[in-house]
Amino acid sequence: MSVISMHTGRGAAMALCALLALTACGGDSGSGGETTANAPQQRDAAPTAVDRGREIFRFETFGNQGFWTSAMRLPQGIEDSGMTPLRALEMGLNINTAALAPQQAEALRNAAARIEAGADPADTVLAEPTRLNAWLNQGAVIGLVPFRADGERKPLGSSDGFTGGGLNLAAGDRLGVSCALCHASTEGDVLAPGVAGAGSAGQPVDGVIARDLDVGALFATANNPLAYLPLLQLRLDQPDAGGGDQGGLLDGLLPSGPEPEPYDGVTVGRGDFAGIPADGTLEEATAAAREYLTGTYQQDGETRRYYPLTSFDGTPDGLGNASITPPFFRTDLAAPGSHAGIFEQVDDFNNLDYTVAMEPTSLLTESGRAFLSVVAGRLGDEIARRYKAVLRDTGVIPEGMAATDVIPFVEVERTDLPVGAPAGPVGRRVAQRKLDDLRAYTDQLPAPAAPDDLDADQVAAGRALFTTRREDGGAGCAACHTADPNQPVSAEVVPIETLYPAYNDELLVLFERSTVSDFSDVQDARGGPAPAYDDSVVALDATLRGGRRGFAQPLLLALDGKARFLHDGSVRGSDARDGLDRLLDPARGEQAPHPFYFPENLDQGDDAQGRAALVEYLRSRTTGPSDEAL
Repeated sequence: MSVISMHTGRGAAMALCALLALTACGGDSGSGGETTANAPQQRDAAPTAVDRGREIFRFETFGNQGFWTSAMRLPQGIEDSGMTPLRALEMGLNINTAALAPQQAEALRNAAARIEAGADPADTVLAEPTRLNAWLNQGAVIGLVPFRADGERKPLGSSDGFTGGGLNLAAGDRLGVSCALCHASTEGDVLAPGVAGAGSAGQPVDGVIARDLDVGALFATANNPLAYLPLLQLRLDQPDAGGGDQGGLLDGLLPSGPEPEPYDGVTVGRGDFAGIPADGTLEEATAAAREYLTGTYQQDGETRRYYPLTSFDGTPDGLGNASITPPFFRTDLAAPGSHAGIFEQVDDFNNLDYTVAMEPTSLLTESGRAFLSVVAGRLGDEIARRYKAVLRDTGVIPEGMAATDVIPFVEVERTDLPVGAPAGPVGRRVAQRKLDDLRAYTDQLPAPAAPDDLDADQVAAGRALFTTRREDGGAGCAACHTADPNQPVSAEVVPIETLYPAYNDELLVLFERSTVSDFSDVQDARGGPAPAYDDSVVALDATLRGGRRGFAQPLLLALDGKARFLHDGSVRGSDARDGLDRLLDPARGEQAPHPFYFPENLDQGDDAQGRAALVEYLRSRTTGPSDEAL
């Protein structure tokens, strides 16, 4: 699809779906070996696109340190809460020991040795808040990038340019966020995951996901979590018709007719969370935001999170739809269109992450507000109005100043793109050269190696089941998924009615937009065994990429490091074997999400042995020699 000027809703929908938490790939993973891209480069070698892309992946923020420090006030919250390295590890944050100054690296290794000898982690340097402050200042907390007051990124603690000290907010130091926060981990060679929390410490590994990263808890630590309002779960109370104050930008895009009924307090998300209200005090709204980000509910006898671990919500729709974060390796094989499968170009996909998901104040530009109105109608108008009020009430936009005098913070190369253009749906695009280099890096990042404990006979039997049609006695998985893991996945979108048969049992329509070409209504499934399954596409649809509202096919690689499956993580086990077995077990029922099982049903009895072989094959899938050659 060419990048063209779009003055219709279809371009905006294509763009917004790209924010679905960078979820075009499927499955999280364990750590992999040091790659050429991760390895140190010779000092006299000219940097390649891959070298530059590695730096962008790890450290590029495009100026979002302004948002995270001045709007969210994340480093202030870290400091005020007395966060320690131990708490950071418990949140699933990872420590790059190669970035630490020698004395700090030695202190961490000594703490790890003491823990291995039986010491409580709370009795080591991991319990010192000043230690975390020093590690943040050295750029050693993966994905959290320190800057000086003059806007220059601080040198790593291990570099010749490091001068010591900690992060000094009073002197104007700032903290930004890079891709690596969610899409990188470590070898765990100093601290393995599970020793002192879900996080790890060691040599960095890019492209894999930060397993069990608690994004919600990290955001809740910020002093002003309401600065992330468009990507939180709201209680929707707006009574008026759409259109906002955008004038001609919206002419002909939204349906006309009688004013719609008010939302009347409806909210969309997991469990029983009531939504962040539009009324009440700022303190009450902040408390509600933190409850959403960290709170729990009960379902099927389990305690679950409103904002689950290893999840991220990248859609500015006011709905609670955090989705499982995928890895970001071999992007040349993955359909880059996110869960909803809308985007065609990975550069466009990444641009939306930088210009909205990591820095949502772009939504309050003229183009940003028009974009919200197009894709979410009056729901989008309500989000924009409430967001602007929150930023004023919390001092992000000082009294007497226009919003555009302060925001957005993101640094872009272009601001002339029309509303909804794939290259920049909110009108903004970061530097193309950096997007090119980032793609060069992630395209070549290898998938982690297969685990060592595989049974070769079971893998072979499982591969046969995976590739053999159902009518011939197999599982028929290759009818949708690539038989050879080295081949790119199909960009086709699978309709949600196929993936969730109960989808049409009970639908709540929030906003009718049948007069807007190629859009389905803003609607939420309330029936069946998994009503939250469609939450990430309530305000979005996939009509433009070969299907109706639905989901794209995942990249089935490195699944052994994963215990939660499907985009919403609704199928979960104690480990990869257990989780995959549950996913493929027909006992889940014909109305459950992704009802494709082995055996197909239980009418003729179970085939746990065959399913175990299929699970073993799925655990084995990685890139390398052709599948047919294995």
